[in-house]
Amino acid sequence: MDARPASIPQPMMPLYQQEELARTTGGPLRPGGIALTGRLLQRCALAPGSAVLDVGCGPGHSLALMASVFSLKATGIDPSPAMLDKAARNAPTAALLRAEATAIPCEGQSFDAVICECVLSLTGDIAASLEEMHRVLRPGGILILTDIYRKKPGGKSDLQGLQSCISHARPLDVIAGGLGRAGFSPVFFEDRSDALRQLAGQIIFTFGSLEKFWQLFMGAEAARRTCCALATTPLGYYALITQKEEDHG
Repeated sequence: MDARPASIPQPMMPLYQQEELARTTGGPLRPGGIALTGRLLQRCALAPGSAVLDVGCGPGHSLALMASVFSLKATGIDPSPAMLDKAARNAPTAALLRAEATAIPCEGQSFDAVICECVLSLTGDIAASLEEMHRVLRPGGILILTDIYRKKPGGKSDLQGLQSCISHARPLDVIAGGLGRAGFSPVFFEDRSDALRQLAGQIIFTFGSLEKFWQLFMGAEAARRTCCALATTPLGYYALITQKEEDHG
């Protein structure tokens, strides 16, 4: 008799790879979208031709912006072959590498700036990722970060199976501490929780409710639990610019 193994539930695809979310946002899979990226790059005032690394470049919208609008030499890394394929189409002049943030396959002091948008919390090891970003930056180089943050410290919520920055959000003091230990000094900080609320409103308008949106990726009961967990886990969104301390390490 042919005994077949029982079906094993597969983990949910990371949220940033979901086509439904991409269609809702019009491309960039994060609060604030490409407009926030442009605003932060403009504030940094990088010289044309500056080398910039996009950590977790996804489908390449920021890479395209850096090359076409700011005339920057853009490189992107992402662990997903599917995302890199999209990035190659959206940003054909960018150099692309399949890699994790914790092991960037580039020489030390290779970049004038690193940008990491709604990705740091997903890297699995924030300390190692920040150390790698510090390593590949030239002395005085700029690190641009945007990400979800947890407004209140607390225990684990019912979001552990959710593959997105939401489930791995840290409080701001934890993020600031990690940046300091890695050798970064703060330059600019802005709370952009309004962009997170705007994205939530956009999802509700498109799908009717957050619960219906989550049902696209999981069962009805799991979607209900996810919405309940989100309701009791206050989240915000930040944008910050830091600079590599020249005498670190």
